[in-house]
Amino acid sequence: MTNDALLSVSQDELDDLRDRVRRTRWAPDWPLTANAGDSAAPGASDSATEWSAGTDPAVLRRLANHWVDGFDWDAQQRQINALPWATAVINGTPLTYLRFDGEAPGALPLILTNGWPSTAVEMVDVARRLAEPSRYGGSPTDSFTVIVPALPGFPFSPQRTDHTDQTHELWHTLMTEHLGFEKYGAHGGDLGAGITSRLAQAHPESVVGIHLLAIATAPHVDPETVTAEEQVYIDAVDDWRANEGGYQHQQSTRPLTLSPALSDSPVGLLSWIVEKHRAWSDCNGDVSTRFTDDYLVTVASLYWFTNSISTSFRPYWEYSAGFTPRVERVEVPTAIALFPSDISQPPRSWAERLYPVVRYTRMPRGGHFAPHEEPELLAEDISAFFASYR
Repeated sequence: MTNDALLSVSQDELDDLRDRVRRTRWAPDWPLTANAGDSAAPGASDSATEWSAGTDPAVLRRLANHWVDGFDWDAQQRQINALPWATAVINGTPLTYLRFDGEAPGALPLILTNGWPSTAVEMVDVARRLAEPSRYGGSPTDSFTVIVPALPGFPFSPQRTDHTDQTHELWHTLMTEHLGFEKYGAHGGDLGAGITSRLAQAHPESVVGIHLLAIATAPHVDPETVTAEEQVYIDAVDDWRANEGGYQHQQSTRPLTLSPALSDSPVGLLSWIVEKHRAWSDCNGDVSTRFTDDYLVTVASLYWFTNSISTSFRPYWEYSAGFTPRVERVEVPTAIALFPSDISQPPRSWAERLYPVVRYTRMPRGGHFAPHEEPELLAEDISAFFASYR
């Protein structure tokens, strides 16, 4: 990477990527699809076919072939570079962020934070809808000035220099001292929901409200107070951790063991990312119904060319290692929007143990990547919530 533009991938880098993909040493196929009904373990949640043991090799090969033959990286790079990027150095950490100015004077500032394995680019459609609602049939008076920072260690922003200056504090300094906003709202999903929650907990004097796609868990829960609905949720979370949480455990405990493989093999990186887009989206098992091949390969390319998959694991390890503060109690008004195919579906009562919930929405469709899957639904819910806090 060079510093002449936000993204400036050289021909040598592009050729190296394509060469690595072409020379992939593919793992032997497993006999999963033959007599799958007979070979599946009794009581298994999924028959032993395609995705049940991980990324479907056939889909991965198709995407890999597209990456080297048919994918126009230069076109994607031009579109990304044309976005309204800006930079700042906050407490010694360089940050890159997107700024979409609201179309009406006095638009409420709003900071949006993505999760993993996403990038700031995932938030662009939602940000545009919020900044210029009149383009989508809304009123200019409902506009926001939207800030989308690239998470440190994710594509576009380098990692933080140490573990002490946490991301939510960088966000607050960016919004108040660098951009000059006295009051602002915040939204986040996945890792971004944790950052947004800590931001509200630490700075209730500035954060007028938060909109979340996921919640932190209350640190102290008396088992005697757990309702039947909450117990169903707790059991579902435990089941998810046992059957889907392997990535999280690895990234939280031994991320540097995994990092060299994904930093050296583009197809390995693609496999790690694509499996989550399929498992966590509202795609009914077919990832192509929600994400084009270009989209998936672009996400992998951004992590590859910025060499940021390893550093994107840091939030998991830092939380597990105790560097990241826990959410003890949020006191600012909170909205929660749950998309049905997202990782967890906490009941309202469970969320209210930690947050003052004033809006709770169960969406009709969508999943973990809601800003891409259902930007209209998400933007409408954010706008409706913050209408009372302008």
